Amino acid sequence: MAVAFRLPALAPRERGQVRTPLTIVPQEDRRYFKVGMIVGAVALVLFGLATLQMHMAQQQMRLDKLNYDISRARQHFDELRAERASLQSPDHLMEASRQMGLLPGRTTTIVNIPASIAAEVAATVGKVDADVVKETETALDEFGRLKASVVGTP
Repeated sequence: MAVAFRLPALAPRERGQVRTPLTIVPQEDRRYFKVGMIVGAVALVLFGLATLQMHMAQQQMRLDKLNYDISRARQHFDELRAERASLQSPDHLMEASRQMGLLPGRTTTIVNIPASIAAEVAATVGKVDADVVKETETALDEFGRLKASVVGTP
């Protein structure tokens, strides 16, 4: 079985039939659009990364300032504690009492207080001197230790 195809381009033209002229249609140049979109996307990603880095740097500066403030506050606390100790020293108290006109006592009597009575008084009062109580660790102390172990610097 044979099938015959008649292709119009290959078929002979009839007389009087005029072929339409061909025209060149300019190709749309999409390369520039694609390149522009890629460059724009890369610029947007780089801008996002720069913004993220800036935010992280600001937060690190804020943390450094807080650490500096904490160390300054601790140093000031130590200075005040030393000043308090010097004001409570017996030599200073003796000098201050002489300036007020007080005289030292002639006799001294020592009274022994049983430990059970001292414990009962401490329990009812509920107050213990800050010198006796050990310092408690705060969340900032724990953060400082964690940062020192992770980063390597306090």
